[in-house]
Amino acid sequence: MLSRTVLTFSDSPMEPNKLQISKQNEVYVKIDAESVIKQELSDYFTFSVPNAKFTPAYRNRMWDGKIRLFNALTQQLYTGLLPYVKHFCYERDYEIETADELDVQPVFTNDEAYKFVKDQLSDKFKPREYQLKSFLYCIRNERALIVSPTASGKSFIIYMISKWYSS
Repeated sequence: MLSRTVLTFSDSPMEPNKLQISKQNEVYVKIDAESVIKQELSDYFTFSVPNAKFTPAYRNRMWDGKIRLFNALTQQLYTGLLPYVKHFCYERDYEIETADELDVQPVFTNDEAYKFVKDQLSDKFKPREYQLKSFLYCIRNERALIVSPTASGKSFIIYMISKWYSS
């Protein structure tokens, strides 16, 4: 009978199926994990650019037409993508270990938002419901991308956010 020996090689002393996330600066977090998980993250945070085949860099074969948001070499990822990392780990049953400063989410209730708008803004300017929801979303998440159509009051939303942070 043949015996089978399995050898495993690791480039880091990480536990399997575990990601360590630490804040690098205000823009990036550093994700330390096994090289296989880093490759999975790189694939997960990669997307093809529409119409990339028409760009000179693609035509000259200097670029493959994809944007990679996670750099496996530097282990950097944009801080705003942390909710997607959590979803990634949940789907694959990976464990996450984060620093305390990354887990803090500000608590901002609807009542606080209404009180702020009533106290800080004049009666002349009353936000519409979708503007108030956008304001709440931005304050609660600290980093946000709001898609809002033309003439929907984006400047007013920005004004409320800047007023919140300056008060």
